[in-house]
Amino acid sequence: MQDPDKISLNFILSTGRTGSTLLTTMLNMHPQMLSTFEEPFAYNLYQKYNSKTDWDDQLIKEFCYDFYLFSEGKLEPQFGKKEDLIKILTAHKSGLTGAKAIKLAYFAFLPNKDKSEVTVVIDKQVKIHPVLSELITFYPKSKFIVLYRDARDNSLVKYKRSFKQKRKRSLYYFAKIWNHEYKILNRETGKISSERVLKIKYEELVENPEKTLILISSFFKVPFDAAMLNYDEKFKENISSSSTSISHSVIDNLLLFHEGLSQKVNTKKVGVWKTELKEKEYNMIWSVCKSTLLKSGYKAENCKSFFYFRVNMLPDFLRFYITRVILPFLYYKTPYSIRYLIKKVMYNKKFKGSKWTSQTFYQKS
Repeated sequence: MQDPDKISLNFILSTGRTGSTLLTTMLNMHPQMLSTFEEPFAYNLYQKYNSKTDWDDQLIKEFCYDFYLFSEGKLEPQFGKKEDLIKILTAHKSGLTGAKAIKLAYFAFLPNKDKSEVTVVIDKQVKIHPVLSELITFYPKSKFIVLYRDARDNSLVKYKRSFKQKRKRSLYYFAKIWNHEYKILNRETGKISSERVLKIKYEELVENPEKTLILISSFFKVPFDAAMLNYDEKFKENISSSSTSISHSVIDNLLLFHEGLSQKVNTKKVGVWKTELKEKEYNMIWSVCKSTLLKSGYKAENCKSFFYFRVNMLPDFLRFYITRVILPFLYYKTPYSIRYLIKKVMYNKKFKGSKWTSQTFYQKS
């Protein structure tokens, strides 16, 4: 491992179903990059551990306990073992700080990856938007990739996925989410130096992956590595090698919702809204997201604005506003100590017996 002080921590910011997992998989093919996804410990643990300077074995175990407590319950198959995390932190116990411990925790992910040359850690986040301003303050040297995808395609793919999951949300609901999240991302990243922000479109990534990856490599000041274009071979290799160590249900989920990772990059999912949505549907999405789409570099492409709201949209409007605006605001404004207790209470309900987790990790001892 490189000197932790010389390793940078950075973030990919996006909403779901934007190709962020594809980008993360590509970046992990680079020997100097380590990219993980959707575990919010960089934000949650900073508040408790940033001021900690006297690290002993007990504090390291407590850190590991909290790391898992605040996990999304989906560490498998990207995370190694509890012992890996303890070993990494113990090896750097002398001079360990909270920020350094958080940075080192990333090295317990992707156990099959050679991390000896890693100098750039890139954390993919799709839920941290309500506290993005705080995250930016916590990590003043971090860089941010904002990954966009046309709201019309994004809403469509989420809508289709909701039917697979038997949740049946509306296109309107997903359009509201897209608009809300990218308004936050544009606003907050617009407050920091432009040298720290790189805006990438999913459409650019799949239409010209090499050019996009060269741009990203330059952004992080590492040389471009053509191996990033061979992500599909590595994904299939990892699935094959993991078949005996992780559950079949996890593999089935990966193959179902990330099937594109096993294929060469292509543009078949770009602009599908033009053929799969009705005129009134894509006009509605455009009407909801118009201002944010234009600011994000997208064009109308014959879409027209109109007064779209109907009474039957009210349930999804309330669902969006309560689950995506009010509850995240209340949760993150709650003092850390109370959020900690909430997590402890919810642990048994959410994680006990879960296919994603192992009970032994959660134990303090």
